[in-house]
Amino acid sequence: MTKFPFNDFHSFKDFVVFVQICSANKFSQRQGALADTPWTLNLAFEGLRQGLRMAVKEKGERPAFAESRRLVEEAYDAYKFGDIRSGFMKLEQVQKLLQKIPSQ
Repeated sequence: MTKFPFNDFHSFKDFVVFVQICSANKFSQRQGALADTPWTLNLAFEGLRQGLRMAVKEKGERPAFAESRRLVEEAYDAYKFGDIRSGFMKLEQVQKLLQKIPSQ
């Protein structure tokens, strides 16, 4: 399993913002032991999917997580097909849904 820069729901929320900002081909170089695996759209969205699975384990299944999974897939498709604005807005919706769930 690939390592991502989050280990709980709280830090996963920050990762959502990172992916949202960087998904328009602006990914920075990964640091430390992960530096040999550069960020890509596929890797970033793999992280979003993994983070949502982790969130369910940590917080239990919630409607916001189901909606976020749907939006993540729609955002991924939008970015893949060059619709950066739509992808960004869908991840914005994910961010808003997740912010309503308390962490730490």
